[in-house]
Amino acid sequence: MNAVVSSPVVSAETAVLGACLCNAQAYWRVADVLVPEDFSRGVHVRLFAWIRDAARAGDAFDAVTLAEAVPQMAGIAMDLSGSEGWRQGNVRAYAQLVAQQAISRRLRAAGQQIAKLDGADALGHAQQLLGECLPRHAGQVRHIREYLRASVAELQRRVNAKDEMTGIPTSLPRLDELTCGWQSGDLIVIAARPSIGKTAFCVQSLVNAARHGKRVLFFSLEMTGVKIADRIQAHIAQVNAAGMKRPELFDDADFVALFNAASEVAELPLYIDETPALTVEALGARARQLHATQGVDLIAIDYLTQMTPPGGPRMSTTDALQIVTRSLKSLAKELQVPVILLSQLNRDGEGHRPGLKALRDSGAIEQDADVVIFLHRPDAANREQLTLIVEKQRDGECDDVHLLANYRHQRFGETEAPTDPEPQQARGFRGYSNRKNGSAGGWNGYVD
Repeated sequence: MNAVVSSPVVSAETAVLGACLCNAQAYWRVADVLVPEDFSRGVHVRLFAWIRDAARAGDAFDAVTLAEAVPQMAGIAMDLSGSEGWRQGNVRAYAQLVAQQAISRRLRAAGQQIAKLDGADALGHAQQLLGECLPRHAGQVRHIREYLRASVAELQRRVNAKDEMTGIPTSLPRLDELTCGWQSGDLIVIAARPSIGKTAFCVQSLVNAARHGKRVLFFSLEMTGVKIADRIQAHIAQVNAAGMKRPELFDDADFVALFNAASEVAELPLYIDETPALTVEALGARARQLHATQGVDLIAIDYLTQMTPPGGPRMSTTDALQIVTRSLKSLAKELQVPVILLSQLNRDGEGHRPGLKALRDSGAIEQDADVVIFLHRPDAANREQLTLIVEKQRDGECDDVHLLANYRHQRFGETEAPTDPEPQQARGFRGYSNRKNGSAGGWNGYVD
């Protein structure tokens, strides 16, 4: 072998390429570890790309066919395939070394770019750059016995938990029965028409999770962090949320309740990112960073179409949203946490019971989501009576949960299905409360 090998990095790269050219099976042993951009030299990038394309097409890819297809690579092809210093038996170890060195190069390049960052969202850009340094590929084919061990261990954990839920409590007993709580690795879509209360419902669920000790990350792309804090305080204190802007609506008891609520909220493991128009890459980078430093148990995003779409103006809305939903599903699976994604419904979901086709702009939402939930107001004249529709659930049943919305307090509780004109306030329902004496609206039965 000649000057092709000039460093340990190049040695590993040439070892991978040489093994692939010597034996076609070697490529398939590294195909899940490497992409062409992981190689440091331009000629190696082009060579591995040619091998990949030939392998995918089912064509031969040895030194002879390479020399015929790309004559300018004939010399390096013969050098690589002629060496006895590497064989396919060690090719995966070579590939892992190449991948590790590629990460190191990306980190060094990212560091140089980060050092030059400036502006209002320098931190967000830095997190995005670091997120791009992650391995290009992960995982491998495993025998089912490995997954079986994990399945049995998880079943044993659930048996030991007895009556405890396997997921994160949602704040609604009937919804918990249907879903067993928000499940790790699931992408959960909650969709509604504007002003139904999807943000308030999501906040209630996040607060409930945080009260159970779960570390929650909320990306509020539409509302400021201060407004979210206002809502949470009103929710916990059970005071009129409008009073956060008009304090004259509060009495002394309300201020005491707010003070106690603020003390509790300050101790909750709840993190908020209020950056508007985040890209899915930046969102993922920030989630991974917090997960690595603080740990994250639940992620929520409010809401889908407030994110900056990928791909620029040439990409259709449908294709862009498909990238977003698939990226968020991958994030949920990678971090093993539930990811709640709020979305609007198109006008097909207005005035009558919505179906999956009412998900706004993208059939990919239906495809990628593990759970799809609609918040629906059956009667426009009866604002507080809602139906929570579990329309899709991969691992469970679908059903309706009837809700009574207390918009003053930013709260939702379960009620019986409306069958008579009896006033809403008179109907009994299982609510969500931590205020000992309750307040107007009769919330009872589910004290957190």
